Amino acid sequence: MTRIRIRDFDSRLVLEAPVNTQDDTGGIERSWVFIDVIWARVTALVGIERFEGEREESVITHAITIRLRPDVTGAMRLRLNSRIFLIHAAVDGDGRRRTLNCRCSEIA
Repeated sequence: MTRIRIRDFDSRLVLEAPVNTQDDTGGIERSWVFIDVIWARVTALVGIERFEGEREESVITHAITIRLRPDVTGAMRLRLNSRIFLIHAAVDGDGRRRTLNCRCSEIA
């Protein structure tokens, strides 16, 4: 088990939640609302190049560790300045309800 110290949380991120509203044509428009500013440890795991449609796209997967928050879901995202990380999964980091490990992908 890797021990995480307070000083390891060295990145200040913004936690955001999606808000869907209906537009004039009946479609859904998604915007993001501020939830909180949190300290985190951001670790890059892997970088992948893939083709999406007719273009090449880079996907970088990250592990982002934060203090345990019961309100974090896979529908939310984290923002670090201009970098945006979509949360795919959030699990109790060590089983002791102290940290939350978020598996994220960075979007361009």
